[in-house]
Amino acid sequence: MKDAISNIELERQRLQNLLDRSRNKLERNKLGQFATPYNLAFEIIKCTNELLNLTDKISFLDPALGTGSFYSAFLQVIDNERIDTSFGVEIDKEFASVAESLWSSTGLKVINDDFTKLTDNKIIKKVDLLICNPPYVRHHHLSEMDKTRYVQLVKSTFGISVSKLAGLYCHFIFLSHRFIKDNGISVWLVPSEFLDVNYGAAVKEYLLNYVELIRIHRFNPEDVKFADALVTSVVIWFKNRKPITDSMVEFTAGNSILKPSNTIQIERKNLISKEKWSCIFNNGHTVSNNSNAPKIKDLFYIKRGIATGNNDYFILSEDEIEKKGLPKFFFKPILPSPKFIGSDIIQSDIDGNPLIFERHFVLDCNLSKDKIDKKFQKLIDYINYGETKGVSLGYICKNRNPWYSQERRESPLFVCNYIGRENSTKAFRFILNKSKSIVTNSYLGLYPKPAFFKFQKSDPKISIQILEMLNSIESNDVIKNGRVYGGGMYKLEPKELENVELNLPANFIEYNKPTTQLTLFEPEKSYIAKDEIDSTKY
Repeated sequence: MKDAISNIELERQRLQNLLDRSRNKLERNKLGQFATPYNLAFEIIKCTNELLNLTDKISFLDPALGTGSFYSAFLQVIDNERIDTSFGVEIDKEFASVAESLWSSTGLKVINDDFTKLTDNKIIKKVDLLICNPPYVRHHHLSEMDKTRYVQLVKSTFGISVSKLAGLYCHFIFLSHRFIKDNGISVWLVPSEFLDVNYGAAVKEYLLNYVELIRIHRFNPEDVKFADALVTSVVIWFKNRKPITDSMVEFTAGNSILKPSNTIQIERKNLISKEKWSCIFNNGHTVSNNSNAPKIKDLFYIKRGIATGNNDYFILSEDEIEKKGLPKFFFKPILPSPKFIGSDIIQSDIDGNPLIFERHFVLDCNLSKDKIDKKFQKLIDYINYGETKGVSLGYICKNRNPWYSQERRESPLFVCNYIGRENSTKAFRFILNKSKSIVTNSYLGLYPKPAFFKFQKSDPKISIQILEMLNSIESNDVIKNGRVYGGGMYKLEPKELENVELNLPANFIEYNKPTTQLTLFEPEKSYIAKDEIDSTKY
């Protein structure tokens, strides 16, 4: 029997490759079709077998079957006499047809349907083992109608409020609950992002309060399990029964599930759904935002850089601006990618332009075309060229008026890259910006709060001190506040950078005051830039 399954598995892999090649990357991305590698499926099933009753019959369900990678591994690991009924749900007709042709002789019932719309009577009975690599479909590929339906279903079933920013994989976890027997095992191969992002709190609430969470294993961030999806993956095991207050949850990490490189046991009662969990795999602690220690948000307002809508069109070098005969005063200096900036301090010329090897400028004109003087005919020509090329029809541009203007933004005093890798250098680096340069959304801009300037008047070197302080923060202390993706790529959103803790220079704090009484900075105010060009002059 096992030899026959092995032969079917070889054919399955061949057909899987053909199906994958028949769809382009965008099509597969929209449907979240990232097939589970067989070796990974086998290891997950082998580990899961240790949680199953070794004598009882086992019924099986995969709500996102694909061509049947998990089912193939299930047949290899579980003795045939232990297998009861088996079901697989697959929304894609071609995949369902392939799975049917491969596995129907083994007793698998393939259901070609949308799992999120499945009614109980289509599956004869609840199962002992539900295992799934759900579609990795991001929220922006989901219709508003479907998002609303998912959210309402979860709310009515569990009373849990799920954000509409949640990916489809989150909803699959909730909606599968009704198909698992009492004490049945559920296993999920999903992106690790739910551990840290805001919408993941709903999933963690479910895992802590509605089922017995057994284990979460995170693969090394550098180890991408899906060649065509840059995500860090985790495997979740839980049992469908009410959790015990003092039960333990196992957090393991490493490239092998069966032989993890790190294992940490945490009492369930010490886990909080609204805290970040990814750092548990390293130090056994969640990240809380309730610490009284000074944080970056005590010093700065933080904003993402501007999204131009088309960098190739809007951002030009000095030579390009001159060759096109465009008026320089409709361009603002803008920093290039962090990899092109060698120093941690960007000096400025007398006009506020950055003293770097190659300077770039972004087009930013808020005048209507009919108000642009004839002496700016070259600018009119360039705007018309952008319209001919469809730049004005892009999502960002078409929602601006005029489309060739930019967000209102001042130059930040400090900048930090928004995304980075931890290799021979730190993933995140801070730069002191002494120029008038603004930044693209590859950066986070740090805008000083009012009291910062008061200190700067009394001590002109304060900016250098703050720069040294920011770059002396340990990598792990920054990374733990953000999120990680496949290939060891880390990302920080503004609110995540805000909560990085600081060791403030001594001249910032009166030592006889505890940090809980630190009131150096005024309440946050909206940060609105002034126009650098007075439109009434033209």
